[in-house]
Amino acid sequence: MAHLSSLKILLIWGVVIGLANYSDEGGIATTNAPPSPHCFYTVMSIKGGFQINITSYTNGTYTINIKEKGSPEIVKKSNVQHSNQNTPHNIKHLKPCTEYKLNVAFIELNASKETPCNDAGNEITKTIGMRKDDIEEVNCTPGYVCYRSDWNISSSLSTSNHIQAEPCKSDNKILCIKPHYDDICSDLTTTFTSGNCSNSFSLTKSIPVDFLNSSKISQTFPTGFPAEIETTFPPNCHDLTANYTCWESGKLNEPKKLPELEPFTNYSCNSQILDVNNVTIKNTTEISFQVDCDLTINAMLSATNTSIVLSWTTTSNNCQDVLSHLQKLSYGCSCDCNSKQKPTIAVNTHPQTGTCHFTGLTPYTDYNCKVQPTYNNKNVGKPAEVKQKTAIGKPERVTNLVVTVPEHNVIKVTCNEPKTLNGPAVKYIACLNDCSGTLNGINENCNFEFRDLSYSTTYTVKVTAVNSEFESNPETKQVDTRYNDKAHIGFWVAFFIIITCVVLAVVIYFQKRRKSRDDVNEDVMLEEIYINAPRCKDTGL
Repeated sequence: MAHLSSLKILLIWGVVIGLANYSDEGGIATTNAPPSPHCFYTVMSIKGGFQINITSYTNGTYTINIKEKGSPEIVKKSNVQHSNQNTPHNIKHLKPCTEYKLNVAFIELNASKETPCNDAGNEITKTIGMRKDDIEEVNCTPGYVCYRSDWNISSSLSTSNHIQAEPCKSDNKILCIKPHYDDICSDLTTTFTSGNCSNSFSLTKSIPVDFLNSSKISQTFPTGFPAEIETTFPPNCHDLTANYTCWESGKLNEPKKLPELEPFTNYSCNSQILDVNNVTIKNTTEISFQVDCDLTINAMLSATNTSIVLSWTTTSNNCQDVLSHLQKLSYGCSCDCNSKQKPTIAVNTHPQTGTCHFTGLTPYTDYNCKVQPTYNNKNVGKPAEVKQKTAIGKPERVTNLVVTVPEHNVIKVTCNEPKTLNGPAVKYIACLNDCSGTLNGINENCNFEFRDLSYSTTYTVKVTAVNSEFESNPETKQVDTRYNDKAHIGFWVAFFIIITCVVLAVVIYFQKRRKSRDDVNEDVMLEEIYINAPRCKDTGL
């Protein structure tokens, strides 16, 4: 039919040319008329689209516009140069078995006007169907299955993994399909339909392990020890294995295998992917991680009044199997009674159990004790903290002992509490000399008074502090009671009385003697008087 249309166009064109060469009177023109701008074209379906032949004696630029039937959008627009050589123009990359509307026009020199050309047949034309050999598998993008065709196959193919095809960046005639991760090591089937035609065909592509993208491989970091990295390969790749090599941060020249890895250390690892014959296919992407053992420290304490024994056992959920072999795992112990005091430090290097002894401590004091695990001399994990009060100890001596004698035979004693009690509230004991007998006392306050003591006597005062268990060393002082001033006054009173009595006795004695002498003399005188006196008769004397 296309050939008959072409013959028809040629006959009509010949008649038009012949008529153009005659004059109005029917004779042959004496001069050549300018070429007609009118043109004709024929269309023939070929693989990939249409072949268009423009038949015109007007040389120049022609535009070819193609629209899909029922769509206002131009899917193809081509400007072609035409000469009287009648060169065919191929328009490809159209959809197979699809109806298109074509339009060919002549473009004037100033491009301001387009003169349509006439189609010798029907301007709506249908492309032929697509065959299997119209599709060619090509390499365009690594990791993709790519097909090339002169047809526009963007709406003609569907895949078994239901992934949308993507145009190749270097050639828009190539469509590429990205296999799913699960498609690797299996077959990918792509079905091609031929537009509105009923025929279709399929192409099957075996997806080798080379399609495996290392960044898509699932690698699960280790969570414990012995260290293991779980590598998940595509489910259809049954014979792949991973062989990991790791490096400690900053030590690239010291590679290690997974069983050699240590906790609390930063590693970077990657693996060779090996097939069933141990042939390396490719490497995994590098992963970095650090596994910390979740150490649980169970601390126990026992104490005397000057020492604490801190012991512990360590367990770990994710490192229990290797805990006893971690030679770089050690512990620092400390006990301090306040935040300002520098803690006492001890180190135990056994990885799973340990004991620290602290001596020279203050009795009856609260201590904060801590066990800090270290690995390779760096603190790791959380410390275990426990509190412990030391037992009651011996109080220190009392302070500021003051002994006074408020009265001649009374001793008063006061003091201040010890600087360190080393126990709960204390009482005080005060006694004199050897503390025997009744010359002692016990008070809650250091305030004592001893009365009715001997005068002018030297006493030794002893004071101690006692708690519920211990008595301090004594603080002592000597003191003298004063003389008995009342007895002294009595003595002098008695002395003066005696002297007075003696003096009175002497005075009386001499007075009596004098009186005796006076009486004798008086008697003599009286006698003399009597003798010498005249006697009275009447008296009888």
